[in-house]
Amino acid sequence: MRSLRLFPAALAAMLSLALLCACGQKGPLYLGENPPAGTKIPKPAAPKPVPYPADAAGPDKRD
Repeated sequence: MRSLRLFPAALAAMLSLALLCACGQKGPLYLGENPPAGTKIPKPAAPKPVPYPADAAGPDKRD
């Protein structure tokens, strides 16, 4: 039963340690729409178009 009494203290210690380490986050946290002044956000890569198959037959194609 002693381990049950130590559980809340151990849980609090683990949570405080996780908050102190900030889970590996470096620098300030911010939302993508509102970055701090002077921060340049890299643009995402443009999506590539999907090519049509070479032998695509349309509904109006006749033999």
